[in-house]
Amino acid sequence: MNLGLIKYHLLVLLREPLNLFFGLGLPVVVLIMMPAVGDAMLPMNIMITAMVLCFTDSALSHGYARQIKFLRRLKMTPVRSSHYVFTGMVSRYIVLIIFSILLILFASVAVDVDGGLAGRNWPLFFGALTLVFVMFYPIGMFVANALKNAKASQNLVYIVFFGLLVLGGVWFPVALMPQPLQTLHSFLPISYGGGLLVTAWQGADILQGHYLLATLGVAVAFCLLSVKFFKFE
Repeated sequence: MNLGLIKYHLLVLLREPLNLFFGLGLPVVVLIMMPAVGDAMLPMNIMITAMVLCFTDSALSHGYARQIKFLRRLKMTPVRSSHYVFTGMVSRYIVLIIFSILLILFASVAVDVDGGLAGRNWPLFFGALTLVFVMFYPIGMFVANALKNAKASQNLVYIVFFGLLVLGGVWFPVALMPQPLQTLHSFLPISYGGGLLVTAWQGADILQGHYLLATLGVAVAFCLLSVKFFKFE
């Protein structure tokens, strides 16, 4: 059953080529446009890839499945909400790892990566990336189920996704934001995830500061919420 659901989720992704572009193509474009800060931008662009898979792919496709009543039919099978969330997470994680490796290889030959790739603590970085992904995926699923109306939930997914990117400092420097927005930024999950990824990429101690514990706490909380508030219709 789980393998069948994983196959379903992967087929949903492949049927939306725009998500493949935003997940892989957009980070590549950003790295080409700003090659001088390639090393600083690479972990953040990989995080954007994770967010695309969690929001504009998984969460939006879930909202669409609610609209066409597909999930209502799925409810009549042995599939439970935990199965659907877990297999969706596994399928997108596989794609994330492939995309991340491609981005890292591209950056190693096309942009300036300080220190190169040799000597990186790869288990630490991919471990941090896994935790960041596990945090964002249930957030997307929770938002996709937050409202009774499926179409309204899809609109909410867009608002949350682009809101996180803007307020998270991905496209606009946090230092130039008004003080209230800078304060808000410090409480957003994207600040925890970004800080954790950059720290791991630099090979620093991820136990220093609050990034690891905050990311882990948000991940656990939203994993529980995404299953509890899952809607089959």
